[in-house]
Amino acid sequence: MQSGRRPGTRSRADASDRLRTHHAGLPVPGRSDRAGLGPLRAAHGAPAGGLLPDRHRGNPLLLRALLEEHSEADAPSAPRPAEPSALHSPPQAAPPRPVVGGRFYQSVLACLSRTETAIRQTAGALAVLGGAARADLLPQLLGASPASVTRGLRALEATGLTTSGRFRHPVAEAAALDALDPSRRAHLHRRAAALQHHDGAAPRDVARHLLAARHAAGPWAVSVLRDAAEQSLAQDDVASAVSCLELAYGACVRERERPEIRIRLAAAFGRTNIAVAEEHLADLVATLREGELTGHQTALLVPLLVNHGRLGEAREAMDRLNAADDARGLCADGGFPMAAPWPSTAHLAARRDPAARRDPGTRRDPADKPFLPRQSGAPQPRPEDGRGQQPTAALWALPGNGTSEAAAHAAEQVLRSSPLTDSTLVLLVNAVRILARTGRYDTADIWCHRLLGEATRRRCPGWQAHLLAVRAELSLCRGLLADAKECAQRALTHVPGHSRSVFAGGPLACQVLACTAMGRYDEATQLLSHPVPEALFHSVYGLGYLRARGHFHLAMNRLPAAVRDFLTAGRVAREWGLDHPVLLPWRTDAAEAFLRLGETKRADQLLTEQLVSPHSGNPYVRGTALRLRAQTAAPAERLRLLSEAVSDLQSSGDRLALARALADLGAAYHSRNEPVRASATVRRAWQLAKECGAQALCDSILPSRGTKDRGPDGRAAATEALLSESEMRVATLAAGGNTNREIAGRLCVTVSTVEQHLTRVYRKLNITRRRELPTRLRHLADQAN
Repeated sequence: MQSGRRPGTRSRADASDRLRTHHAGLPVPGRSDRAGLGPLRAAHGAPAGGLLPDRHRGNPLLLRALLEEHSEADAPSAPRPAEPSALHSPPQAAPPRPVVGGRFYQSVLACLSRTETAIRQTAGALAVLGGAARADLLPQLLGASPASVTRGLRALEATGLTTSGRFRHPVAEAAALDALDPSRRAHLHRRAAALQHHDGAAPRDVARHLLAARHAAGPWAVSVLRDAAEQSLAQDDVASAVSCLELAYGACVRERERPEIRIRLAAAFGRTNIAVAEEHLADLVATLREGELTGHQTALLVPLLVNHGRLGEAREAMDRLNAADDARGLCADGGFPMAAPWPSTAHLAARRDPAARRDPGTRRDPADKPFLPRQSGAPQPRPEDGRGQQPTAALWALPGNGTSEAAAHAAEQVLRSSPLTDSTLVLLVNAVRILARTGRYDTADIWCHRLLGEATRRRCPGWQAHLLAVRAELSLCRGLLADAKECAQRALTHVPGHSRSVFAGGPLACQVLACTAMGRYDEATQLLSHPVPEALFHSVYGLGYLRARGHFHLAMNRLPAAVRDFLTAGRVAREWGLDHPVLLPWRTDAAEAFLRLGETKRADQLLTEQLVSPHSGNPYVRGTALRLRAQTAAPAERLRLLSEAVSDLQSSGDRLALARALADLGAAYHSRNEPVRASATVRRAWQLAKECGAQALCDSILPSRGTKDRGPDGRAAATEALLSESEMRVATLAAGGNTNREIAGRLCVTVSTVEQHLTRVYRKLNITRRRELPTRLRHLADQAN
């Protein structure tokens, strides 16, 4: 007898029933029959009124899997699996949270594997489209009739896996994807990308399918991936941007277009891995020298090189750009648009987008080989030709009219007006650096803390490395040697593979300077023994590295080597238009080495140049030069010069430089037979050096105090006996009125660490209130002295 049912309806109903009841061992409940689920709930201790049915729509197999996974997750001995990022639990309940690979996932796979191929393929196509699934797209994606697809969707909804054409749970969607054959899955993603692109979908939505298929045939696909990368970067999704650009680069068949994709890739890596970005830059420079870059590509590459401090290569690129016929329109009057980024640098981001990092370069032993070897094809610095500052160096130069006040004003203006982007990162970092070098320590610290917080929130370790590096320089300027060393080390931890990075030369130089001043010569030797890339010595970071190495040579009494490093750094700084003693005081460095060599005439010449320069009004620049000039002056003149030096350096805020000047002033008083003033001045110098952690200077001021007898007159300091070095730093900052958060920012530690240190300080000093700290610390210092 005929049932009146159309052909095929019975088989679909059977398939649906099998999918609903397979392995369940229970009759199929109705969709609203919640009572039939009671035994399963009771067996697993699930709440009767929970939200479980929303995940399985009454399917016993899926319910059993959900309950078992829920029970395992709640077991005390079993760690709770992490839920998928797409899952958002309702705030009023805590339903089971299945994960990919769990029991629920396996049950969905089992169900799909035993259903009809057409239904399984419909489930897979639905999962491929995800949130973009539409009734009109599914038939095109599957190459099937709309009626066939509709039947498949109804069968899936009957099983409880979907509702209204959407999977009820992301784990079910993942299982439907994994049920597809890999080649079939890739095919569906390729078709989905083409369909959505034709339909005008957003580039990121189309790129999702191209990435899943690992296939981007055709110019349209490459263009979509590049657009999607820009969108991802705008949303701080660097990983997606890099994936899009890497696929675009591999799929691009037009060789002339590939360098521009690589420039964008280097810019993206600038946020996460500076060393990798620099490797891309090195390859792009090689492509430039082979004549394979267009004028437009070269114009994009120049600011990227400048941002990475690779001024030698940037100048070479500029020379090629200015000489090329297609440079017209990209440069004005033979100059570069970034020639004057100070102070109105808000336009910088609009002009140039990239930011980059990484350079494989040949490695070298920094202690043996010369700076900037004259090699064919390598960019060589040129003397300034009277036209002013080199355009490629403007970003790293001192802004304003040459005075510290103008430079600090321009720096603050940039910091207030420029957002943190790939293009403005180095500009903002240099603005903080200028504030530090001009003695605006508190303002620099505030801005550095603010920018570092933003870089951390946006998950950009490359940016964090830049800001931690400038914080290390800020600490060095203030004479906080231990803090400088710690911040520099933290900066390097944000640069995987930093041993081959050009940027790493900056933090490394800070570490060498700090270790040298602290008397940790073995550690400084070890740091300098690390091989560094050849490209370091074609960058601004090489200038700082040379200066740090020169000071190490000076401490080791290798005076000719010190002179060579200082003069080389000065020569290159002049050639690049970066001869600012506020940023690189190479003249006083070299003068100190010449004085120790007995070459007073050459030393005096350098000191005179520095004292008559436009930057001589800077208290650090003037104070340092006066201290050294006093060494060759007559006794009466020496006392006057040193007194002025002490006054200048005290206003500069550099406590280590002040300690050196005080030590010299104490010696001058001693030579004039003024023992009381000499003793007080030397004691102050020693105390300052001790606070800075400058053990080498402490030993030179009072050599009789051995490494175990740090207190005056051979007595151990009472404060040191009570507090560790870390505790003393925290206690001193707290006594100075800093909050716990400010202390954490200054010392590059967490607020919790500061609180723990203060708890121990209170206990050791037997105090209960923060306001007691200054008095107690002064009392202990008086006991020690």
